[in-house]
Amino acid sequence: MRCAAALIWIAAALPACAQDIQPLPYDLVEQTTQGREDFQTLPDKPYPGYNLDRGYAFNGGLIGQHFAGQTVETLVLNGDQFDAPGTDAPIGPLRVEMGPPGQTLSISLHRVFGSNALYPLGPLAQPTPEGRGEGMIAIGFDRDICRFGIKVHTEYLDALGSNAAHQGEVEFRFYARDGAMLAAITARLPGGVSDLGFGMDGAGAIAGVTIANRDKGGISLDDMRFGCPQLLG
Repeated sequence: MRCAAALIWIAAALPACAQDIQPLPYDLVEQTTQGREDFQTLPDKPYPGYNLDRGYAFNGGLIGQHFAGQTVETLVLNGDQFDAPGTDAPIGPLRVEMGPPGQTLSISLHRVFGSNALYPLGPLAQPTPEGRGEGMIAIGFDRDICRFGIKVHTEYLDALGSNAAHQGEVEFRFYARDGAMLAAITARLPGGVSDLGFGMDGAGAIAGVTIANRDKGGISLDDMRFGCPQLLG
């Protein structure tokens, strides 16, 4: 199920000099960029899958928990524990760092995506099921980009076994190479798979992205797309 049309965007207030990063259709990001990561470099493996304490390197960058200089706090919401960006900002040049053992990333076979997907690991850590998808990740790019897309799966069933009224929050923060935050955008997502895209005009200025989850059911990520539109001619 694709649910992108039902999501709600909330943009945080930033200084007037901040770069103008806006939501874009995922399909547009996919069609206009060449960066691809589908988390298939490892063989498909069911839960608990692979625990990646040293992060995940891909062609174009590295994924960990946070950026150097950035603090990570534990956010407690209705009894659930989530990783959240702290008050200390990243320092430049932007550099990806890992979390404590069992609290960075895992990759495992995902029944909805039908392939491996990436799980941010939260404070409860791997292999605790409740800790999967409740962490924060930091994606650092080798070269600055101007468009970014990713598919996010959210699912939380209530006592009646329904997620029809479900809306979880996932926050995206975009950073320049010097550690300055360019934008903070929160997506309120329904249950299922949401195809999300973001972009800016002009030359690439996005060196990194953090994704933090406040969705009770946890999130999983797949089909990352990134880069800048190719010039014609």
